[in-house]
Amino acid sequence: MRQVMITKEPVTLIGNSAILPKDLVKRLEDGRKAELKHQLAKVSNPDSWKINPAPWHPIEGNRYQAVFYWNEENTPEIVDQNYKTLKNQKLSMDSQITAKLIFVQTGYFMKDEETIGTRLNLKGLQVIHDDRTIMFQGKTDDNA
Repeated sequence: MRQVMITKEPVTLIGNSAILPKDLVKRLEDGRKAELKHQLAKVSNPDSWKINPAPWHPIEGNRYQAVFYWNEENTPEIVDQNYKTLKNQKLSMDSQITAKLIFVQTGYFMKDEETIGTRLNLKGLQVIHDDRTIMFQGKTDDNA
């Protein structure tokens, strides 16, 4: 049911958000429907539960701004163009990185609020070298 997604083209991740193309969001919307159905099947009286908005919204033309999540104890793996792990690099809300993103859309439910939804869990990223400066935690990374 859950599908690993990879952006075909590099995108710029600023903090925890990035701009995604419409074709990728279309796939996300299809996966979201299935994930929400799965979450509703887990709860009693599904009609009383509310559904949180998708973790993306249209911004202009065929582009959407998406918000990504990750666990601070298990941060996404960051690799270079040759798939070599970039050690001692962590994402933060100050990060600005041009990369291909690897993520999974997962469902959740908050029992105390009777709310369900989906989130985009960032699993990894492949940094793209294109003569731009790559910023990690607000500092320039000359090794990337």
